[in-house]
Amino acid sequence: MAIEKCESCGKPFKIIEFKLEMPGTKEKENINCPYCNYTVQRTSNGYFITNELTEEQQKVYLKDN
Repeated sequence: MAIEKCESCGKPFKIIEFKLEMPGTKEKENINCPYCNYTVQRTSNGYFITNELTEEQQKVYLKDN
């Protein structure tokens, strides 16, 4: 799990990459902001799931960054 900041709305969110064992099949996969639905693409052998942060997680992230 990682935390990324949306390029559009600026809110931090959780991102989890699920890698599949399919060598040689890297494709661009969507990463959707759970707040504003802004989409970016990243190359992966699997797929991405995103979730909102709790208020406490947002506070910790913003404090550290």
